[in-house]
Amino acid sequence: MGLRTDSGRIFLTAWLVYAAFWNPWLQSSMTWNFLDAAVSFVDTGRWEMAHPHFYDGKDTVTVNGRVVSAHPPGVAVFVIPLYGFWRVTVGPVDTPAEFQAFNAVLVLVVGATVASLIVVQVFWLTGWLGAGRRGQLLTAMLVAFGTPNFFLGTVLLKESLAALAVVTALRLSVAPGGAWRTAAAGCSASAATLFALQSGLIGLFLLAFVGWRDGAKRAAVFLLGFLPLTVLLGVYNWWLFGQVWRSGYFYAGNAIHPSFLLPKLGVLLDLLGGPHGGLFLYSPFLLLAVAGIRLAWQIGRRGEAMVVVLFMISLWLGVGAHQSEYSDHAIHGTNLGHRMLFPAVPLFAAFAALSLESASRRMVILVAVPSVVCGYLSAQAGVISDPGLFTYALKTWVSGTGMGVFFKEALPRWLGFDNLHTVVSRPDVSAEDLLHLLPTPEGFILIRNQLMFFVLNLAVLCCLAWFLRKLWAGSKEEEQRVRQ
Repeated sequence: MGLRTDSGRIFLTAWLVYAAFWNPWLQSSMTWNFLDAAVSFVDTGRWEMAHPHFYDGKDTVTVNGRVVSAHPPGVAVFVIPLYGFWRVTVGPVDTPAEFQAFNAVLVLVVGATVASLIVVQVFWLTGWLGAGRRGQLLTAMLVAFGTPNFFLGTVLLKESLAALAVVTALRLSVAPGGAWRTAAAGCSASAATLFALQSGLIGLFLLAFVGWRDGAKRAAVFLLGFLPLTVLLGVYNWWLFGQVWRSGYFYAGNAIHPSFLLPKLGVLLDLLGGPHGGLFLYSPFLLLAVAGIRLAWQIGRRGEAMVVVLFMISLWLGVGAHQSEYSDHAIHGTNLGHRMLFPAVPLFAAFAALSLESASRRMVILVAVPSVVCGYLSAQAGVISDPGLFTYALKTWVSGTGMGVFFKEALPRWLGFDNLHTVVSRPDVSAEDLLHLLPTPEGFILIRNQLMFFVLNLAVLCCLAWFLRKLWAGSKEEEQRVRQ
């Protein structure tokens, strides 16, 4: 994947943009869980949290006196060797500040890299479906910056790892190759389960697809690849929670068995188009995937289309049932575009390439601009704990004058220079208080500092734009030479 290929350029473009919107803060209790589990295991040799007081024990459960994460162990296990290297080269992590530093580096090393690889995989899938270069590049750009992938590339959360495992499993299943590729597809599908339980549904649909297309023997190979990690997850659940099918979620919800609660209609509609993170509301280009799936069906990609449709629907219903246990609306997301549905988004979006390939410029603008704007708002806002996602994102856009988390908040605090955003973000300061402060000498200093960081952010983005223009200028020259 060199820089002379579109895949290499796409990866570098996505990674650099994610880095420009880097969010170094450790804000999510989910991320605290992953890091605490990995750090505690390396430091103590025991699988339990040693620092739950740093994040008020959120997303943890206590079983037989052992404090453990309610989430699947995949991300924590993934981080363990990374922390081992960090511990040897930098030092142990034992304070909130040290956790913050470790997380900040992991966001760039893992978060941005995984999100960029998702875009590359989608680019490959669109070409395999038959889309031309225009449809491939448009879809890759929209997945990178017009879906929750933009936000996930700036933080460290489990959904990006799950999505990468899912899209890799599909690619390995459909690409030509020997039995090893089919076994690797099964292994990747089971890895998705270790990151986010609901993502494991892709394994069932791919198993049926491989069996339907290649016969029982190849399906058995897929199953052999799928079973080891799945069995290990069952052993993990049995060891901690007493049953192979019981996870920490059941303890967190004060239940010791699956509830099988029917999803509420309000929750299901909200997941698709509601203001709390509706998938098609904040990424409207995904509507073109519906037409793309119909086109794929007509050109003979029926099995692949069925896998993606069934996976998206099952994930939608499963997430809807989970959210229905708490509320009539899916208010528990932490960013634009519901993250729990994201593992299915890259697969679904790949089919949009078939529609984007022949779409008019007006249609592309109509669906692309709102998608990218919402993706940008989510990335610049950071982790949103407020149920009014869009409103909160707009507020941070105004107070931060459009800057990302690093430039409007992290860097000013590290340097000790308060600006308008850092002041108004304090719980004891309201927007009205800030307005009264502006005409004062202190207000002038805040405005000056805000302008200073804004200019710095703009300079970085201009340099990035210049570099990306040079990077992609080579691709146009190569395309012209090929045509000649």
